[in-house]
Amino acid sequence: MNDLEIFRSEIDEVDRKLIDLLSDRFKLVKKVWKYKKKNNIAPLQSNRWQEVLKTRKIYWKQNWIDEKFIDDMWKHIHKYSLELEK
Repeated sequence: MNDLEIFRSEIDEVDRKLIDLLSDRFKLVKKVWKYKKKNNIAPLQSNRWQEVLKTRKIYWKQNWIDEKFIDDMWKHIHKYSLELEK
């Protein structure tokens, strides 16, 4: 294998891990949804959403990842999470 193939293989592995982690996250979202439904709590908790954005941006900035990218990505994750809670 040449260097490019090695790098691509490493990227493939990281992508699999990302997908697994997102799957785990969405399984937890479903548990949260069941809890909220049982306790008559609205799906969108604005304070929690703002806290998530703030803390994730700080963490990702420390890891040199573009804030706009993180903002966009987290909005997509959050949108999908809310859809799971319906």
